[in-house]
Amino acid sequence: MAATSTSGPRAVSATSQRRALLAGAVLVAVAALARGIFLAGFFPPMHGPDEDVHFDYVQALAEHGHLPRASPGCSVFSPEVNLLDRQLLDGVAFHPEEPLPPLASLALPDGRDFAQRSTTGCGPAATYPPLAYASAVPFYAAARDGPLLVRTLAVRLASALWGVAGALLAVALGFIFTRSAGDALLLGLLTVAQPMVGFLSAVASPDAALFALSTGSFACIAALHRRPGSSRALAALALTATAGVLVKPTFMLFLPVYAAGCAAALGLRRARLRRTVGLTGLAMALPAATALLWSAFIRSAAALQLAPEGSPEGLGHLLRRLLEPDRLTWIWHRMYWMVWGWADTRLRPGYYQALGLTVCLAAGGLVLGWRTLAREERGLVLFGLAATAYGLAALHGLELLVVRRTGGLFVQGRYLLPLFPVHAGMLVVGLRALARRFGAAVDPGWALAGTLVLVDAASFLRVLVRSYG
Repeated sequence: MAATSTSGPRAVSATSQRRALLAGAVLVAVAALARGIFLAGFFPPMHGPDEDVHFDYVQALAEHGHLPRASPGCSVFSPEVNLLDRQLLDGVAFHPEEPLPPLASLALPDGRDFAQRSTTGCGPAATYPPLAYASAVPFYAAARDGPLLVRTLAVRLASALWGVAGALLAVALGFIFTRSAGDALLLGLLTVAQPMVGFLSAVASPDAALFALSTGSFACIAALHRRPGSSRALAALALTATAGVLVKPTFMLFLPVYAAGCAAALGLRRARLRRTVGLTGLAMALPAATALLWSAFIRSAAALQLAPEGSPEGLGHLLRRLLEPDRLTWIWHRMYWMVWGWADTRLRPGYYQALGLTVCLAAGGLVLGWRTLAREERGLVLFGLAATAYGLAALHGLELLVVRRTGGLFVQGRYLLPLFPVHAGMLVVGLRALARRFGAAVDPGWALAGTLVLVDAASFLRVLVRSYG
């Protein structure tokens, strides 16, 4: 009893933090689930980025029980998906001035006709790892006898659950890093409110799983920072990163980021360097080996998909085209926040200007208030800058290879979204530093969340007008 009374205030504080953290996690989970289910049922089918491609992969797994098989001349998509694409997308895809046809006007075959659902799955996603698609198979199976639109909705619900997992892992990351239930709630809400993340968590796509597992990897790195050398955190990082490798090839591209984060968390002092290198190698051995094995497994299929058409442009001219300022702004600013596709989810320029101004204010806050930042905040900013620079260089390098081989452009801003938890933390740190510099009494981190909610609502309304206006 004496010991209890001595530590009473601390125990009460810890209990309050746990209760606040639990309440925040429940709030974030409910918001993510409600948003995911609502948007999954609202957006027109096959509206998401390459959604017909990703649905086809799930359909091949569920209907035939094997991975997609790419072969020369194979038919892409099932007959019913091809028919849906012709009725819903032809003539309106990437033409926001054209209205979308009403779903009631679609003439689709009987969903119980196996011949209409049969597919080789040999679309552009045929070389992708199967984990995210396999997680959607039970949802597809539950709606197997339903029409195509019902099965599409069922597959989308799997993405919605991955979105919930990503939001909860963002809460965990925020709490592990800051030890503040309020900051954990803020990071979770920022993840839910990020328009592109939310959109991709409501359509048939592996991206929601990618974001969730990337956030989980950062949470493991934060746990290592709190307890360097923790065997549980190292094992969790190895398993989470391995799962990420089995979701999408772009996760493999960011393995050096997670390795660098792991090394930084373990400590880079000379006395610890050998131990840091050994433990980092131990944590990253399984995901790296998995990436190599999968790459070897699909090598022939990848070579088939990248059949050389080539670009007739010289290297200098090609680089100038790829690095045009307008194109870079479109890719790394607009397509990072919200811009995709068939149903005109592009926003008016003012929203992008507001987001750009927010980023500039945060950057100004980091410069003006650098000396006032805590050591962990400085580490977060430096790590985020290095990870972003690496991501940009790696993606542009990969794009150059793809363009020279096939002639087609490659990168999109959403490919940087695995880093969004780090970017969100950097923005909050910068905005708070700016607020302190000028003596503002409000927490601008919550204003950032409000801004994202506003942008998200605007993107939703644009789709509403085009789809049902």
